Amino acid sequence: MCFAETGETTLAATNRQNTEFLFRLADEAWRAEMAGRYGAAAADLRYAPEARGEAGSRLRQAFNARERAYHLWLKARGLGDFRHAPLVRAPEPLAVGRNGFPASLSS
Repeated sequence: MCFAETGETTLAATNRQNTEFLFRLADEAWRAEMAGRYGAAAADLRYAPEARGEAGSRLRQAFNARERAYHLWLKARGLGDFRHAPLVRAPEPLAVGRNGFPASLSS
């Protein structure tokens, strides 16, 4: 392996670490804004439209910062945003056996 390859690998690893840190900070700030706005209900609203906040609000700013950090995190890993991907197949139903446990665990 030549130095250029090692350097690229090191830069890529550093970029992944930096985007991990950035995303964690942005996520914590967004969650703090959610908790401040909605209290205990924040966990239930995490994926609801209310999680974005109103235009110009601190919650919207925190949400937008989190989204930017998330996209940088994905890019550093060569991943796409799975949230916008079409559902490839329907989830398989879980067969329930005796005692209400999955059939594979009921014996």
